[in-house]
Amino acid sequence: MNKKYWLRLSLALFSLMALVLPWQTKLIVQPAAGNYWEIAIYAGSVLIWLSLLTLIPSGAVNIDIFKKQPFFWRWATVILLGVSFISAVLSENKFLAIYLWLLLFSAFVMFYFLISLEKKWKRRLLQIFLFSLAIQAVIGLVQFTTQTSFASTLLGMAYHNAGDLGATVIETANGRWLRAYGASGHPNVFGGMMAVGALGSLLFLTISEKRRERIYFVSIYLLFLAATLVSFSRAAILALLTGLVVFAFQYRSNFRSAPRRTVSVIILSLLVGGLIFFFYQPLFIARTQISNRLETISIDERQVYDYRGWQNFKQHPILGTGLGLSTWLDYSHSGSAAAKAAVWNFQPAHNYWLLAAAEGGIIFVACLAAIWAYAYQKSRQHRLLPIFAVLFILTLFDHWLFSLPLSSAFALFIFALMW
Repeated sequence: MNKKYWLRLSLALFSLMALVLPWQTKLIVQPAAGNYWEIAIYAGSVLIWLSLLTLIPSGAVNIDIFKKQPFFWRWATVILLGVSFISAVLSENKFLAIYLWLLLFSAFVMFYFLISLEKKWKRRLLQIFLFSLAIQAVIGLVQFTTQTSFASTLLGMAYHNAGDLGATVIETANGRWLRAYGASGHPNVFGGMMAVGALGSLLFLTISEKRRERIYFVSIYLLFLAATLVSFSRAAILALLTGLVVFAFQYRSNFRSAPRRTVSVIILSLLVGGLIFFFYQPLFIARTQISNRLETISIDERQVYDYRGWQNFKQHPILGTGLGLSTWLDYSHSGSAAAKAAVWNFQPAHNYWLLAAAEGGIIFVACLAAIWAYAYQKSRQHRLLPIFAVLFILTLFDHWLFSLPLSSAFALFIFALMW
């Protein structure tokens, strides 16, 4: 086989990986009481390694890709992986921590290989990624409008019903409303992904020259906008609004160069957003009322989870608890059988940075901050700051970009396309 064949095969696998990455398709190897502690083989991680292994014989990448990166960035990566590996080896649950470390390691290897690709391939991968998210957007909108869902092992989807205990709902005088999950495990995750998709589609809209491409990206943007709203995730909606403000500032020249297109997008956005708010106004009001029963419970629980995360950090400030083990330790050391029976009460700290500090330690989170700072620099350089803004806002109010097994791959995949 010649090098061109291997390169084509690898790019095909990378394309399939971009399609599968936002989904939770997996084979559970070791079940656990909580989803955060199970060991599973994810279709996304398998495709990452297949893509990498077939790219090596093509000669398209080598160790020089790593060496060409800035000194500070390279060492931040090495130290982060080194510290988290030592933490995993010394942790109380080595098997789980090392498993999650391997997923983190594969995400960074994927990142370095992706940044070596040509710009046209980076754009193509992002387009496939957005198409995959658009499918989820349709699923989420159908879930919300019909208030029903379906389970699919192949797609990694669970069944949700507004009447079930544990389902994420909104309570109003008219009853319980199921928030949109899409193919994600929680509406907050779904909403965050949809916010990323919305800004990604807008960025493609600015560089699209063909009319049918512009129609396509406007269409999926409106799809993502609607899906973000029906997730009723406050963090996702805030992230989306922040991204839109940053987009308007960074691409303010578009108001002069393409005024009709810009005005059309603004009008359509207000129309879609206004209609959803008009028809579901009581649900949005309920999400803003702190006195609402479910919102009070949600806020109180977040405070408990953040307090536990802070206590874990104070007890393990240097190396952390080990990746994925902050909630596992809380559960294991709870003592009470009744407490352990309510396994859903053991959730990660609802802040990306606090959770990273609790599980990786101070050195780990410092290196992680350095990596994000460099991604910020690259996003400004390539006019992709709106997507970075969405991701960063999500880190302040949620944990899924760190706690989910493929979340690091999700973030680093997007970062790689900023290079």
